[in-house]
Amino acid sequence: MIRTRNSQAKNQIVGVDVIAQRASTFREQIIARIFRHYQDALKQNNAVDFDDLLTLSVELIRDHEDVRQTYQTQFSYILIDEYQDTNRPQYLFARYLAEVHQNICVVGDDDQSIYAWRGADIRNILDFEADYPNALVVRLEQNYRSTQVILDAGNALIRNNAGRKGKELWTDRARGEKIRLKRCADEAEEARWIAGVARDFKRAHTYRDMAVLYRTNAQSRALEEGCRRANIPYQIVGDVRFYERKEVKDVLAYLKLVVNPRDSISFWRVINTPRRGIGTTSAGRLDEFAMREGLAPYEALAHCIDTIPKRTAHAMQRFYDMIEGFRQDMEAIPADELAANIVDETGYLGNFEKLLPEDQMSRRAHVEELLTDIQIFVEQSDDVSLEAYLRKVSLVTDVDQWENAADAVTLMTLHSAKGLEFPIVFVTGLEDGLFPILRPAGDDSNMEDALEEERRLFYVGITRAQDRLFLSYAMRRQRYGGAVTSSASQFLSEIPEDLLDAGFKISEVSSIPGRKSGREPARRVNPGEPFLMDVGSWVVHPAWGRGQIQSRAGSGQTARLKVRFDGGAVKTLMVKFANLQPG
Repeated sequence: MIRTRNSQAKNQIVGVDVIAQRASTFREQIIARIFRHYQDALKQNNAVDFDDLLTLSVELIRDHEDVRQTYQTQFSYILIDEYQDTNRPQYLFARYLAEVHQNICVVGDDDQSIYAWRGADIRNILDFEADYPNALVVRLEQNYRSTQVILDAGNALIRNNAGRKGKELWTDRARGEKIRLKRCADEAEEARWIAGVARDFKRAHTYRDMAVLYRTNAQSRALEEGCRRANIPYQIVGDVRFYERKEVKDVLAYLKLVVNPRDSISFWRVINTPRRGIGTTSAGRLDEFAMREGLAPYEALAHCIDTIPKRTAHAMQRFYDMIEGFRQDMEAIPADELAANIVDETGYLGNFEKLLPEDQMSRRAHVEELLTDIQIFVEQSDDVSLEAYLRKVSLVTDVDQWENAADAVTLMTLHSAKGLEFPIVFVTGLEDGLFPILRPAGDDSNMEDALEEERRLFYVGITRAQDRLFLSYAMRRQRYGGAVTSSASQFLSEIPEDLLDAGFKISEVSSIPGRKSGREPARRVNPGEPFLMDVGSWVVHPAWGRGQIQSRAGSGQTARLKVRFDGGAVKTLMVKFANLQPG
């Protein structure tokens, strides 16, 4: 959060002294002091950060007339691409350079401004004519990529934004097929449906003609699983596969170490993640001792504590005791509960506090998605041990026959898709709270501006499609470590129904069967909601359906219920993760 505030200040060309003067609350004063210490540290190390590269350049030509005149004379013509994505320092830098000759040409599309979270300011392009009154505006409205149906959908959607210049895209291409809209029970059905459509189109297309777009990286896990189950090659662009992401590998390393204390690779990955004050010197001593004695590093911990400085020794002892505690729990509780305890007790999520809000959300979502994956494994498997889950994961990560395949379906975030095009495009997860995304607490962005940027992002996704566009949403999705029931995204109601092939009216969409028509905000299915979960009570599970509680052990969210479902299956579920509804 503080890093973000500092970056925002620099993007507004606001210095340390001004930040301190404006600080009226205790919190703002703390941020101002940290900002000053941070800038002092940069100077002491003769370093600048990325924001400084821009702001210092602006200050240089603003405050030094000789430098400004030199570059104004040198550059008679200024050309800027992707102008809608410029921030204030870039805007000012261009203004100073073009001040003398007034020969400036910018290219951009205000309807594709999707980087406000990175400091981009859409006002730069919206106010261009006011900044340069003699400017000639050329609207490039003919589109050579998409069918008219796809363009009509994009045009209708983006008209709902107030902050835009206005244009209507058209094409000489055929009108094209209607846009297919699919309503799915959950993300697993969504992934299966996409895989089925992809297989059908493989008869006339290659897999490389197809792209699956999503709002957040965490959504890729279910989509990857759908591709794997259908034997469809895929590649992730602009990101790594789910199980190869750093935060996922970190948590998996903890799980592997608990199962196998001799796993030295996992040990060295987590011994100081998050930071515990174990320096490289002490780690080196431990490694030397382990090699000399023929022990695994974890085993060596118990024998060499006395040879290590006291402060570090305490940290190592706490780490050892913590892992030993997890190892004892491993025999008593299922993998999902143990994994959740490990993430909680190690304080791993605290690793992300210094990241930008968008990065924080993304990485937390990946960890939560991993916990969800483990929960699903436990619910669907006879062997619910952590070791069994890790065997399953190893089959996913050890061999991936499609990694370098040239003909593969592309999976990517909507942000990564900007500037690309594909004959067949799927835009997934069109649910309120996910797309448009629910902003985290403490996000200071203007809600209307944020909504308009989300709409622009959907517009970008729509207009990536050349020939066929498929839209989908799930009525229930695993998020935040639990099941979330959702309404269809409000953006879907902004696309004319005559452009859609849905089989139902958007105005009649209901997020779960039996609920009244109409839109409700996304809500968490809270496992702690007060309803009777005693022996004999009927409940509904998102995967197994309706069932009756046969026995109960424990209390509160850690209570374990044995439930016999209508299909005959008997499952033992923990209230915290089961996401049960009254039956």
